Amino acid sequence: MLNDSLKENLIKEFKKLKNPVKIVLRKGDNKLSEKLEKILKEVSTLSEKLSFEISDRLDCIDYPCFSIFKDNKDIGIRYMGSIEGGEFKNLIDSIKLVSTGDIQLEDRTLSFLEELDKPIDLKVFITISCGWCPPTVLKCYNFTLANPNIRTTVIDCFSFPELANRYNVITVPKIVINDKVELVGYRSENEILGSIFSAI
Repeated sequence: MLNDSLKENLIKEFKKLKNPVKIVLRKGDNKLSEKLEKILKEVSTLSEKLSFEISDRLDCIDYPCFSIFKDNKDIGIRYMGSIEGGEFKNLIDSIKLVSTGDIQLEDRTLSFLEELDKPIDLKVFITISCGWCPPTVLKCYNFTLANPNIRTTVIDCFSFPELANRYNVITVPKIVINDKVELVGYRSENEILGSIFSAI
């Protein structure tokens, strides 16, 4: 599914990987699952530090859903939906983020997150045509990497319209924190941090 030029570029990008990364997919009974399986499997062949697995044990809100494991460990990252458009690049950036552990958050944010000892559930609603969604997704994944109590599930609204309707998603990106606090549109790191603590 990936053309030769893209594969060559990805092989170069994946040379930056440090720790092993495993992409774990739990499939649903639909065409999107088959498409995701093909793309994720193909991507995983482009570096010896990447692997791919299909598992019925991955827990998520709905399926198909995949997670990016670090050193064979589930770190709380989830993605539900299509990875076309800007979200394909985001997949690659997320793989690099998990592998390198190079968290892009301010020291002040990291200091506050060290004190967080309660579970935080971030649902990030997106569409694959949204320009502000990829940076929002990466920012939330950074929060997840910074504290094991934070779990992020990204939900593509067109793939899961019932969930989008349930959470009254009109504008994306939309972040829902512990089903209590909502942030609509692109938000700063500080705004997300403050909303996480207000949701506790």
